[in-house]
Amino acid sequence: MMESSAETAITFGDLDPMGIVWHGNYVKFLELGREAFGREHGIDAMEMYGQGFFTPIVRVTIEHKAMLAYGDTVVVRARLRPSPAAKIIFHYELLRKRDGVTVATAETVQVFLDRDRKLMLDVPGFFRAWLDQHKPD
Repeated sequence: MMESSAETAITFGDLDPMGIVWHGNYVKFLELGREAFGREHGIDAMEMYGQGFFTPIVRVTIEHKAMLAYGDTVVVRARLRPSPAAKIIFHYELLRKRDGVTVATAETVQVFLDRDRKLMLDVPGFFRAWLDQHKPD
């Protein structure tokens, strides 16, 4: 399974008025996981841009299970789920580091746009070659 992880400390700026992490910040944590995956496996957003493609996120789903608070550290595990379509699908597990509790699970879906921002209906050749080379589960 192709997976990467990253972690970040929860800061005061991440909190809502109730003293827990504001729900909108979870998308930022997903980005941290995707970037770590891209760096580790040689397929980050800038690599794709260099190949002539944008990969915007078109769907985000997050299921919140527990809370994060000031002083916690969140560990983000990002796992690529191969798709036969021209999409990049990541599954995530966000863990509270101090006790290993899963605080959220999530999924993002990205599509390929060319430099003219035209939606690609077929997987671009460079990405297909990367998939063939890395053989994700």
